[in-house]
Amino acid sequence: MKKKKVAMARRKKSAGASNGMIDFNFANVSYQIDPTRRKVYYRWIEVETAKTCQIMGAWNQSHAQEKRAV
Repeated sequence: MKKKKVAMARRKKSAGASNGMIDFNFANVSYQIDPTRRKVYYRWIEVETAKTCQIMGAWNQSHAQEKRAV
């Protein structure tokens, strides 16, 4: 029983670390961005393509400014 709990605890940590989701506010709405898949989610529902392009563009611009500032 003890081994099973340890294995489950390890799985949960690794799954959270590899998630890669980024929280981003656009037009006073919180979205989750998955930059590896280039997808945007609102409350874990994928956003339509046209709006995804707008949000990803805004995120890329803000992300580029953060890189320049550092």
